[in-house]
Amino acid sequence: MKRYTLANGLVVILQPIEHAVSASVGLWVKTGSRDELPEQYGYAHFVEHMLFKGTPRYTAKELAQLVDRIGGQHNAATNKEYTCYYLNVVSDYCVTAVDVLADMFYNPLFIDAEIEKEKGVVIEEIGMYEDTPDEHIHDLFTSVMFNGHPLAHLILGTNESVSTISRDTITSFYNSCYGTGNSVLVVAGCFDLEEITLKIEECFAQKRGYEKNIDLSSVYSQMNTERIYRHHVDRELEQVHFCLGVDGYKKQVADRWALYLVSTILGGSMSSRLFQRVREDEGLCYSVYSFHSSYRDTGAFGVYCGTSSEKYERALKLILDELDIIVNKGISESELDDAKRFMKGNLALSLESIEVRMGQLARDEIHYGSFSSYDDIVKNIFSVTTADFDRVVRDLFNNKRISLVSIGNKVKYDDRPLYIGQ
Repeated sequence: MKRYTLANGLVVILQPIEHAVSASVGLWVKTGSRDELPEQYGYAHFVEHMLFKGTPRYTAKELAQLVDRIGGQHNAATNKEYTCYYLNVVSDYCVTAVDVLADMFYNPLFIDAEIEKEKGVVIEEIGMYEDTPDEHIHDLFTSVMFNGHPLAHLILGTNESVSTISRDTITSFYNSCYGTGNSVLVVAGCFDLEEITLKIEECFAQKRGYEKNIDLSSVYSQMNTERIYRHHVDRELEQVHFCLGVDGYKKQVADRWALYLVSTILGGSMSSRLFQRVREDEGLCYSVYSFHSSYRDTGAFGVYCGTSSEKYERALKLILDELDIIVNKGISESELDDAKRFMKGNLALSLESIEVRMGQLARDEIHYGSFSSYDDIVKNIFSVTTADFDRVVRDLFNNKRISLVSIGNKVKYDDRPLYIGQ
């Protein structure tokens, strides 16, 4: 792997992969929805859309035709803490992918007519997402867990915030938050190292300034930060979708490896405790799993389940019981070893994807400023002991009050606090 920084501040990471026939080129900008002021909700995501809407060299249609013509795939994604733009191409066109991403980054037109059309597209996207309750519940959960924090609001924004976007407001956000000094360019797969290095120096030589890191603390400190512990959205659905959770860990903590194993054992596979207890033993649901959302300053650990309103109370009780059991009784060495081997296998299989390799390189750089190889990750996973596991479980759950968020038909529950480990 080759890592270096251009004079303009852009970090470049190159990883040739032997025997690959394709390459994945990704431009990652350290700007996400948490960098938005309340009047800018949805702006990072809207910028993501607009970078595909034309440059002086290509119209939006011509850009799409170009990528299709070379048999490539181009896409983007907006996260709470970053936005990525990427092209997957056969190795012959890796240089073209670098050129296209540079053009999109430096020369977006933000045409008024395209902005107006895209506002309608994004509003439809918001509606589509809200019509998918097993996904929408996670946004509701995030808004509860991080109430009053920049992480709380929806990445897509709201109909109101998107509707008020103008060329001036969106270009102002773009110019203040998108620069070479807060971006990472990653190329992984089959490519000529010297050729790509020269192409990057040619296409990304220009400095693009930005005014990132506006102090949002004073703005959000005025918002209500009181923790919400019960929240239900009444909607006519076949199922009740719910998440329950507690505070988790931020990205950089050393105990994150034990946290991953906690999530795996609780609800990360078909043999996990929650899957076996709630679905296999009692048939209460189709989907149940645990998850953790970690950010640079905080995190949340949660469990999701979707079930009928008649089975809701029973499913909730079983989940709480399993959390109590894992706090009070712990796990065996063999169960921990099985989880480690499961994680090792999943990691190995995922890294067969060139796109996944590219994404791992970028996220490691953004979150940790260093790269963890497959062997490094496996070593960290297998270094976790049962004592480490038990310590993290107690830290997460013992005597902790749970937040419970649900969407669907009205559910019967009282207002008594929910605790684990008592």
